[in-house]
Amino acid sequence: MSRSPIELRFEGSQTSTFSARMWRIPGVDGPFTALHTTEHAFTIAPNSVFINNYAGYHRTVMKLDEAKRWGLVEDSRLVFARARASNGQLFCLRFIFHADRVARKGDPTRNQRFIRALIDDAKFYLENLQTVAGVLVPQNYGMWVMDTGDWAGKVLFSLTEWCGIPWKTLIGTKLDTRANRQLVARTLEMFHDLGVKINGKRHLGSDEDFTHILLDIDDPHPTSEMAASGQARCFIADFAHAKRHKCRRTLPLVSLGNDAFNLLVSSLRLNMCCRELENAAFLLGLMPARPYKTDPPETPIEEAIKWHADYSAAHPSYPNSVVLIAQRAALFPSSLPLYPGLEVSGPSKENVDVKLTLYDRSQGFINPTRFLKCFSREDYEYHLWGDKMEVKPVALNAQPPRELLESADDDSDSDSTSSRSDSDY
Repeated sequence: MSRSPIELRFEGSQTSTFSARMWRIPGVDGPFTALHTTEHAFTIAPNSVFINNYAGYHRTVMKLDEAKRWGLVEDSRLVFARARASNGQLFCLRFIFHADRVARKGDPTRNQRFIRALIDDAKFYLENLQTVAGVLVPQNYGMWVMDTGDWAGKVLFSLTEWCGIPWKTLIGTKLDTRANRQLVARTLEMFHDLGVKINGKRHLGSDEDFTHILLDIDDPHPTSEMAASGQARCFIADFAHAKRHKCRRTLPLVSLGNDAFNLLVSSLRLNMCCRELENAAFLLGLMPARPYKTDPPETPIEEAIKWHADYSAAHPSYPNSVVLIAQRAALFPSSLPLYPGLEVSGPSKENVDVKLTLYDRSQGFINPTRFLKCFSREDYEYHLWGDKMEVKPVALNAQPPRELLESADDDSDSDSTSSRSDSDY
């Protein structure tokens, strides 16, 4: 990939321009996404420097003169910016101002932890998420460093694709619709199918975690009506605290009804078997505690959990992600599918013995036992937007298989680093 220097221009009353070079991240070699030759000159407008405020963690514009003092005192938030390249492409920069001071051993601000967080984010991306880069996560262009002298000392920053507005900032606005809450929920489920827990520390324990979920409403293609109806693209960014996770969830993130909170959280009689997605369902209003109300589920959750167990037993070679696709199609048919570009048929509410048939416009028929294994970025695009993509000849010519080969792969869905003794999943 190109390691040519880039130019960063901060516009304002006193416009400043600096040259940045790619930083060799300790213990992380890449490869990151390469910049095009037309993407080496970046401009940051005065209203494009941001920070999440303390009152609700909403994104707010920050004056550059204030932002470049970051690192002189302790903070719990990073400054970030939207930059426009000369070809119009938008990028997100997360800054460590005064990095030479912050990185110094014994620095009293403890801001050094943010450097570690950016490194951990980059490392997790490279090891786990490149297949869905630009589809479910922002493209990552590595970390860069520039010497600004008295302006802000050494400045270290990560460079990623700009992917819109945090869901936390959109809560309570006209874009806080049922369709967008379902879009966020589906995106979280997709990550768990990928084997990724977003927050390995708190299990998405508060609204603050929704600052890392982005809706790309800056994309000019969806109209405002389309964005409100769940047709904007949804991304997740910042994997500093992510961890590998084999999800055992037994329910989809759809409207689960008012009784779900007491049944899953209070009584412990039933179990969703994934703490992070259970918390997300509560925070997204899919299973609110009283007096808040939500729609009743298409299938009572007791029945849905039993069906999940029965279908898993009837098809032991299916990974949990496939059992959940079957469950969603059979028991929650009015809910948007997790993978809209995937055609699903076979199982029913009454019959758990029927095998699942999966088809997409990229590969044709897919062996359920191999679902999501060794898929490419293009395969994921067809799963998500297959109806908008041209069908491939291999898919057009595909014939339904007489009998799909069984797989002996181990698809146990427990966390790879821990087991739960207090019925955490």
